[in-house]
Amino acid sequence: MLIIIGQLAYAIHGNPPTLKSNSYGFDYMFNSVQPEGVEETMAGNIAVYLLLPIVGSDLAIYIKNNHELYSVIGRTGWKKFFQKSLSYAFIGAADLYWLGCLLEVLIISIFYRQFVYMPRAEIMLMRGDGYFSLNNLANLLIKVLLFGIGWGIYAAFIFAVALFIKKTSLCLFLGPVVGYLIFLQENLSIDVGETFSNISNIWDIVNLTNPLERWVGENQFPAIYYLNYVTTAVFYIVLTAVLLRLWYVKNVERG
Repeated sequence: MLIIIGQLAYAIHGNPPTLKSNSYGFDYMFNSVQPEGVEETMAGNIAVYLLLPIVGSDLAIYIKNNHELYSVIGRTGWKKFFQKSLSYAFIGAADLYWLGCLLEVLIISIFYRQFVYMPRAEIMLMRGDGYFSLNNLANLLIKVLLFGIGWGIYAAFIFAVALFIKKTSLCLFLGPVVGYLIFLQENLSIDVGETFSNISNIWDIVNLTNPLERWVGENQFPAIYYLNYVTTAVFYIVLTAVLLRLWYVKNVERG
């Protein structure tokens, strides 16, 4: 929360007062401080990738790495262990993201610009910002809802990866490490070729966490964002299920 406050203070201080009189001042500030936004800070980016993926699954990872797993499995069973661990990972990441968004809304409203409800704002499409809707209140709610769910899916995937790592201290850094590797691969894929770049877009985590800012100004249809979001979400859900299955088979075969 302190990092969010600091990032917002930095962004508000760095934007000219003339922008504050703009009807879309609130929308601009909220979008710009999101991950991958134009006012994103390095500290904020690291913090969100560090904390969100691990906050709900840290207990399950600790149990698994400290020789307490089989005593827990003996009481609850594998199915319940997986269900609880995944739900805690998902809910922990989504809830913390939504709490951060609520804090951002309050700070922006008090110190920068009040939210101005516009039920039909055609200028959004003319600007090419790729909004989901012409209703800017709906835009705000849809973005917060979908991106929170996206962080939850990413957290569940990170939990599945953490099952294969025996050092708890290493698991704590999986969120930013995996996120950085995906980001690095995305940038390298552009040099490889357009075909490979388009294919690699399937596992681009930004499609879940903030696809709007990745393509801002590209004049893409809103359906593209929905398609990217759903495709990437399905990919990570399937990949998470595969990793869980592999880890389960590995441990069951060991007896």
